[in-house]
Amino acid sequence: MKNKITFIAFLSILIFLSSLLNAEEMESKFTSSYTSIDEKDCLTLDSDDLGSIQECESFSDITVKVVEGDIRQSIILTRNFKEYILNFQSTITSSFSTLASKIEWRHERDNMKNLKGMIVRLEVNDNEEDLDATTSLLLVSKITTDQICIIGKILPQDKQNEVARKMLDNSDDIPCLRKSNKH
Repeated sequence: MKNKITFIAFLSILIFLSSLLNAEEMESKFTSSYTSIDEKDCLTLDSDDLGSIQECESFSDITVKVVEGDIRQSIILTRNFKEYILNFQSTITSSFSTLASKIEWRHERDNMKNLKGMIVRLEVNDNEEDLDATTSLLLVSKITTDQICIIGKILPQDKQNEVARKMLDNSDDIPCLRKSNKH
């Protein structure tokens, strides 16, 4: 009986260690790189009283434009002369919004050209009575050879960044968001 219990304990430890190694292996397949979308680091292409278009730091073979209009920001990515308009206003929220200063690009470790996608932080003002109150969302967009699209938004929570990364790292079967999900 004692040997059986010892064997079961040993087997449980082996299974636990194996699951840790598999989790570590999955996490180590992808890594992150960062580029700036801070206004001071971008080139203004067009600007008027209603908004602006800025070209920001590219990553791999993708160029980045930050578009602002009516106190709402979004991103346009271009690859191989094709524009992918992410349009956060119609896909995520119609509320006033501001992008944070960086894009997190997820890609295979040791192969920056094999992108999984990008994660950006969007500060959303969804309280019409308090214009300073914002909700900090993480927007997850996948990048494949055929498409670039938003697949999710991560609401504020513990380990928000890790949740967004995990979603992106496992995004192969996640469909694109198509219409507004008012947050």
